[in-house]
Amino acid sequence: MKKLLCACFCILSLILVSCSSVIDLSSTQRLYREGDFSNAYHSLMAKQDIILSQQGALILNLDGGMLSHMDGNWELSNSMLSVSEREIQDKYTQSITANIASFIVNDNTKEYPGEDYEDIYINVFKALNYNQMGKDEDALVELRRSIEKQALLKSKYEVQARRVSSYANEQGIDSVGSDTYSTSFSSSALANYLAMVIARGNKDTNTFDYSLGQVTKSFQTQRELYPFPLPSSLSEEDKDIEKGKARLNLVAFNGLAPEKKEFVESIYVSRYNYAKIAYPVLVARRSDVKAIKVTLNDQTSFRLEKIESINAIAIETFKAKSAVTRLKAITRSMIKSLGIAVYDSATEEAARQSNTQKSIASELLGLVFKIARDISETADVRSSHFLPSTAWAGGITIDPGTYTIKVEFLNNIGKTLYSQVIPNFLVSDTKTNLAEAVCPL
Repeated sequence: MKKLLCACFCILSLILVSCSSVIDLSSTQRLYREGDFSNAYHSLMAKQDIILSQQGALILNLDGGMLSHMDGNWELSNSMLSVSEREIQDKYTQSITANIASFIVNDNTKEYPGEDYEDIYINVFKALNYNQMGKDEDALVELRRSIEKQALLKSKYEVQARRVSSYANEQGIDSVGSDTYSTSFSSSALANYLAMVIARGNKDTNTFDYSLGQVTKSFQTQRELYPFPLPSSLSEEDKDIEKGKARLNLVAFNGLAPEKKEFVESIYVSRYNYAKIAYPVLVARRSDVKAIKVTLNDQTSFRLEKIESINAIAIETFKAKSAVTRLKAITRSMIKSLGIAVYDSATEEAARQSNTQKSIASELLGLVFKIARDISETADVRSSHFLPSTAWAGGITIDPGTYTIKVEFLNNIGKTLYSQVIPNFLVSDTKTNLAEAVCPL
């Protein structure tokens, strides 16, 4: 009996250990909130071994790529973001070619595959890096990649849901269903706004006109994701720039993208048996930033306006994957429960034939199986940590020259919560003039 109890304890301990992937990034996050992006990056990289072993190269490089972007290290940022983008593509290819048995296992047992919103915004920030390096053609390539990925989202998970449902039916489980969530997101106003600004600097009128129209269309056709007004400065973008003048555009980001939380349900698997299923949901994080004021050193000032809620798009695009994850969790729980039912039936039949009661060992092992079934069903709450929550944009037509740009992030009563100064920004009438500010609050 002692040996059996020890074995049962070991089984449960191994399951609990395998479900742990939480890493303490509190020191990195504290530095980030203070706006010390350089030391936040070094703090992150000091933990790279444990991050690689528990969360994978994708998260390490995406986090590192975002922090180095905010620190102004454009080349390093693009190098790390490119690694994450390749990892996401490789993991997606593996998922669609994997056999169904490996496809439905708990995501915690596999390397982190990345999320659609992470994949989409990787290209946006790579584009910003290229723009800062003076490589506008490369920036436009990245924005087109992001836009292409957005167009594929609606049908991405339909095939996966059908695979899970078909497998469940083959196992004699006919109540899983194949319901999917069809995302309403198809076009990013932010990506198209950046394409518009860069195309104008490149004198690419076709891309400029198309992208400007797509910004407006994004607001008109996706009102639940863009419930705020179309930026009023957009009406100025289509006007001819007066000779001898130049157009300065600025984008700003604040806050942090949603975090994953575990959502737990109990499902009916037999007349007397309920099982736990767990899957991740995204929860938005609050920010007190309500307005952004930009002031130039000649005292010219203008306001930025909200152009994209990365929060809303992340949550919306994640729902489709979450629906498939839930189907997989139900299928796993039902298959496990069927196996437990077979074991219980076999031990009861053995006891009946021997005209004895079920042994304590059999009862205990059956209980361990049930506990293990539920403990092993934990949600995969891994995700990147430093994508922002909100994007703002605006612009002004001014004389060419070198400017100091002060960006103030304000709360609802106009108090400055955070400010950033961009020194020696050259505004030219022959190139793209796109500045960027970041607030960690």
